Amino acid sequence: MSTTLVVVRVALMLAGLAGASAVAQTGAVAVVVNQKNSIRDLSSHELRRLFAGEKHSWAGGLPVKLFIRAPGAHERVVLLKLLGMSEMEYKHYWTAQLFRGEAQAEPIPLFSNGMQKEALTAFPGAIALVNLQDVKPGMKVVRVDGHLPGDVGYPLN
Repeated sequence: MSTTLVVVRVALMLAGLAGASAVAQTGAVAVVVNQKNSIRDLSSHELRRLFAGEKHSWAGGLPVKLFIRAPGAHERVVLLKLLGMSEMEYKHYWTAQLFRGEAQAEPIPLFSNGMQKEALTAFPGAIALVNLQDVKPGMKVVRVDGHLPGDVGYPLN
């Protein structure tokens, strides 16, 4: 990546423009969960409910633990598109959720793929969005609407 592109990307991120990294990174984003999670398939609707904090536990009562990428990351752009929100709307949404007591905690932002992998391993109820090319062994990829990342019809391309 050129120095100019890096400088522009950082400037856009600091300005709060969530789409800054979309210039440098595009493609499918995988939904990944902890290996011990029995889930294999989610609908787009269920995925939106999870990342909006409307669904608090997995089957069997295991608490959901949301991990998201920091503002500016491609995965965050895809998440905001899935939820139909801007970065500012997303921040206001979670502030309101916490204020009303509808959520115990907001999703935990992580700054690297390595941090995501560690979080997915450490928390049995973990779920995150990961760029397909960054999926590592030990990350369990979940189908969305019956499709895997890269498939025709996959909603997070």
